Amino acid sequence: ISVHFTTIFCELERIGLSYKKLKRTAKECNETLRAEFVARMAQYDPSELGFIDEMSKDERTPGRCYGWSKKGKCVEKQQVFVRGRRTSTEALLTLDGIIAATVVEGSMTQELFLDWPENIVLPKCSAYPGPLNVLVMDNAKIHHGAEVLELIDRFGAL
Repeated sequence: ISVHFTTIFCELERIGLSYKKLKRTAKECNETLRAEFVARMAQYDPSELGFIDEMSKDERTPGRCYGWSKKGKCVEKQQVFVRGRRTSTEALLTLDGIIAATVVEGSMTQELFLDWPENIVLPKCSAYPGPLNVLVMDNAKIHHGAEVLELIDRFGAL
C-alpha cells in the first residue's frame, strides 16, 4: 500500500497524537541503583551534604529550537550562529546556597577542576561527622579518577 505522508500525519493527529520535541532520558539510568543511592543518602543530615555541578555557556546557549507561527508560514528568529567565547562554571551548593564557585574561559579540565576543590571547596568541609562532610558529584568525566578520590580522602570528606 502506498500512502502519502500527509495521510499518515492526519491520521496520527485524528487519534490525538501531536509532533513534539523529544525528551531525552539516559539509557544508562538504572532505577534499582537510583533507589539504592536515595536510600544511602537518606542517612545523612542535609547540613552534611554539598552538591558539586558544572555548566558551560557560549553565545548560542539561549537559542530556541522551536517557535510558533501561522500554518503555512515559516517560523524564524535571528540568533547567533557563531559560538563565541565559551565559559565553564563549577559550583558547590549547600543549604546555605552556593558557597563556592569558579569560572574559567573555555572548557573545565580535570587539572583546573582539581585545583578548585583543593584550594576552595575542601577547606570549607569538615571530617565526618560534621557539617559539609559529604560531597555529591555527577558523572562528568572531570569528576572521575583516582586523583579526585585521593584529594577528597586527604581532607577527610566522603
